[in-house]
This record gives sequence, structure tokens and C-alpha cells, in this order.
Amino acid sequence: MKSSSMDKIPVPVSLRWKEIRVRFFPFLVFLGVSLVVAWLWRDRVDATNLVGQVVGNQAEVRSPRPGSLADLTVRPFDHVGAGDPLGKVITTDPGVLEAELAVVLAEIELVRLTMDPLADPQRNLLNYESLRMDLMEQQARKGVTEIRKEQAGREYQRVRRLHDAGLASDEMLDLARTEHLALSEELSGLNELTNRLQKRLDAFGLDKVVELWEKEDPRAAAIAVQQRRIDRIKAEMMPVVLRAPVSGQIAAIHRSGGEYVDQGEIILQIQSATPEYILGYLQHPVHVEPKAGMPVLVRRQDRSRVEVISHIEEVGVHLASYDRLQQLFPDQPFQTIGLPLKIAIHPEMDLRPGELVDMRLLIQ
Repeated sequence: MKSSSMDKIPVPVSLRWKEIRVRFFPFLVFLGVSLVVAWLWRDRVDATNLVGQVVGNQAEVRSPRPGSLADLTVRPFDHVGAGDPLGKVITTDPGVLEAELAVVLAEIELVRLTMDPLADPQRNLLNYESLRMDLMEQQARKGVTEIRKEQAGREYQRVRRLHDAGLASDEMLDLARTEHLALSEELSGLNELTNRLQKRLDAFGLDKVVELWEKEDPRAAAIAVQQRRIDRIKAEMMPVVLRAPVSGQIAAIHRSGGEYVDQGEIILQIQSATPEYILGYLQHPVHVEPKAGMPVLVRRQDRSRVEVISHIEEVGVHLASYDRLQQLFPDQPFQTIGLPLKIAIHPEMDLRPGELVDMRLLIQ
């Protein structure tokens, strides 16, 4: 049977594949390479990459004066609030303070010996001063007695509750009651004595004379000097309390209790858990001049890859190195430098201080 003239001559598959490779494959390769080059060009030049790190509030607690560190009550990872006590610094040797107090007392005794009244006005002034000192002494004793009475009252209430529960004897209850009543009587007598001394002082009527004596008599000036020295010694006897300047977590403790610290030496560091802003660096060379208010795309580096649009708050005026982010550019032969940018924290991003983020300027 003869074949028709309209029948197609079959083309082998090998020939068709050869034709595709010769005619179409180079074009597809060229098109793919062009797309990759265009994407790389846009990503590396037009988009302007940034690197950034989330910054949180942090503070260093330093010793205000040289001394011995004591009563350090915190440990790493403890949370503290602003103003919380962290420890104490004992700044002065108690032996030195006792020696200074002994000198002061000797000088006060010397002033006392020189206060020989030569006239009635001076004698009246000395009597007035003596009454005033007696009043101050009785008021101090009154304060101590009030504290002891409060303690005895709490002890009496505690023993009475134990006695009602059958856990304390009658003798213990009587002893606690007697102690409380005795201190109450002593406090009543001190109140009466201080009131009487105050009335005697008010009856002197020497306010103007006393004021003149304090201004003109050199012995009054000597007494005032000794009083200021005593106040200074009292202040030095009190240890310096170290308090947390910010709220946050104890990041590191550099000194332990009992160690000697110099003035300005770092004792511990506190880091806040609240992010403040993002510190970004526009890598040198700067192709686009950033301005405050310019939008920035911020993307997290975790699996979520959450991204938001934030903005630039401040632009630095000087290129700076950022060694902390050097690992992002391992191929750089020299130290990485860039223009620092302060970028706002978007409320939708739950960022952590110290976290690294990817950013990109959105050029309009």
C-alpha cells in the first residue's frame, strides 16, 4: 500500500531536544541570569542594608567612696526595682572614729573649763545652756524609753496569746506585764520632766540675749565647731547604702562582700528588660542620606520573621565602628564602620534588649 503525500515525516525525539538546546536554552539561561543580576543589584545597591541591635536601659553601680563592701543582698539574675538597697560600703575604720571622738571630747572639756562666768548675764546664759542640754538629754532618753516600751508591749501581747493557748506560764505573763508597766511609768516620768524643763526654759526669756551670745562669744563658736565635728563623725560612722539606679535584672557582680573597693569601682551591673530603641548602623559607604522620620523595615531574625515598618528618630553625625556586629560581616578585612541611626521600637514587635534585627531603608 502506498503512503499518501500528506503524511508527516516523524521527527526523532533526539532531534527535537537538540533543537530546543540550540534555540531556546541559551535564551532561558540569559533570562535567568539577568533576573538574578537585577535582584542582586536591587538588594545590594538600591535597597541599602542596615544592621541593628536592640538597646535597653542599663546601669553600673559604682562605689561612691573607698571602703569595705558589706551586706550585699543580691545575686545574678535577681530582679530589683529602682531605689532598692543592694548593699553597703563601710567607708571609715571604727577605731579611727573612736580616736577622733576622744579628741573632740577632750577639746569640749577644755572649752568647759574656760567657761568661768564673770558676770550675772554670763551666768544666766550658762544656766540657760545647761537647762537646754538637760532637756536634750531627757528627750533622747524619752525616745529610747518609747522604743523599749513598744518592744515590751509587743512582747506582752505575744506572751498573753501564748498564755491563753496554754503555752506560757503565769510567771512569764507576770514578768512581761511588769516590764511593760515599768517602762510605761518611766516614760510618764520622763514626759513630766521634759515638760517641766521646757517650761523653765520658756520662762528665761533670753532669746535675744542667747542669739547675741551665739554670734559674739568665741566660746559659742568653739562649741558650734565641736558640734559640727561630732555631726561629721556620726555621718562617717554610717555606711553608704548602695541603691539600684534603675529597675531590671542583676547582670553581673564584680565584687563580693568583705572586699575593699576604690572610689568609682564597678560593683555590679543592672540591665532592664524593656527595650528603649534600636541602634542601627548604615554601612559605609553611605549611598543614601538618611533623615529623621524616614521609614525603616525591621525584621526579626528568629523563625517567625515578623516584620514591621518603623522610622528613624535620630541620625548620628559621625561614622563609628561597631565591633559587636562584626560577625555579620565576616568577609570584611578591616574594621566595620557605619553611620549610627536611632530607630524607634514598634509596639507590635516583642523585642528583647541585645537582640539583633535585620533592617532596610524604604526609599521613596
